[in-house]
Amino acid sequence: MTAKAEPLESTTETSAHAQQAEAPTAPREKAPKAVADAADIEALFLDPKLGDGITETHIHSVPVDKPRDFFRTHPDPLYRRRTEIYTHKPEGVIDAQYYIIAPAMQGRIEEARPCTLVTVVNRAGAPRLWPISHPRESERDNEAWSTAREAAKRAIDAWLKLVWAARSYKTREAQKGYAPDPDWSKLPSFEELVRLAFGEHGIIRDETHPIYRELFGAANDPAGGGGDL
Repeated sequence: MTAKAEPLESTTETSAHAQQAEAPTAPREKAPKAVADAADIEALFLDPKLGDGITETHIHSVPVDKPRDFFRTHPDPLYRRRTEIYTHKPEGVIDAQYYIIAPAMQGRIEEARPCTLVTVVNRAGAPRLWPISHPRESERDNEAWSTAREAAKRAIDAWLKLVWAARSYKTREAQKGYAPDPDWSKLPSFEELVRLAFGEHGIIRDETHPIYRELFGAANDPAGGGGDL
């Protein structure tokens, strides 16, 4: 009897497995060693108590005008002071410009008014100086002034927004949870706020001030030039 031949597929498959077994194994990559400097991440940074350079507030300028958004009034009387202020509204300029009249010049500019300069802040804690007018001794009070003073008083204890209606101010109180009470300790002194708001040019100390000269039609200063025009 003749023996049966083995199938070719079996021989070929055996040979392929043998080649795979003989193929060299690729070396495994070793994991990188930890850098010594990264062993203590916390030690790489400064103490958080030294301050946050992004979210900390640094006041470089202070606007002078009534508050536009919800605001709070500083409760300390030292942050609201009475003085005399001239409101300058030059032609073609939308925003008014405010000038404090120094004691030596008070009563010499008819357009200037007695005011209380009130410190207020918005929800972000940004300060603003709000000039609120008072009547002169010979004048009667009006609703615009009296309602502004009342709004400033109420804003000591609540977040309010001014609403102008029928020649007077009404107030709209913010809903509960709008913002926490302001951290008044973050504000500089009232004197520093005034310096940032008005600067040296914002105080009319004598008759040489450019605004005073403009108001009274003073001749051009020869030292200032002027050319042919």
